[in-house]
Amino acid sequence: MRIIITEEQFNRFNRSSNVLQNGIIKYLNLYISEGKRTFRTKNNNFGNLSEDWCVDNVNSITAIYYFEDGKFDSGHLIVTNNFVNKISEIFSVKKSYVLHVIEEWYDEVMVPKFEELVNESGLSVDVIEVFKDERRCSPEFVKPEGITDDEMIDYIVANTLFKREDVIKQIEDGVDLDVLYFGIKNRDNN
Repeated sequence: MRIIITEEQFNRFNRSSNVLQNGIIKYLNLYISEGKRTFRTKNNNFGNLSEDWCVDNVNSITAIYYFEDGKFDSGHLIVTNNFVNKISEIFSVKKSYVLHVIEEWYDEVMVPKFEELVNESGLSVDVIEVFKDERRCSPEFVKPEGITDDEMIDYIVANTLFKREDVIKQIEDGVDLDVLYFGIKNRDNN
């Protein structure tokens, strides 16, 4: 018995080949190389770690590493729908396959780099989610020239429900005053 299939039929059966997966991984590496990583430390993120990848002024990838009682609990990777659709269209594959490759790639390539950056170990991605709306990247913090710590604390107190003592206590507990100030300032400008 002879079975003759067309090239199109063969390609449909051969979708999960290493060549296809490697092509998507090369695309992801190239995509990330054009991006900018920002991250938040445990002190500035409710005891959790997180990182955002901004490419073309769009926050395409966010990873959040949750901790429970100081120990790593779970990792969540959030990617934008447009990002997944773009890869799906370029490589003519299902979105579920794209998500699988992104999750595996991020866990194997990006998580170790992040662990080194924040001096942490044992992190992993357990869940991948798709965020339907694109978020613009936050502008980079530039501390206004000549502003004092007291002026930043006064601004935070005037524009939040924090009392001056609360802000000072947060700073003593390791929260970066510049990051706290910029977060409030950025929120007020949006």
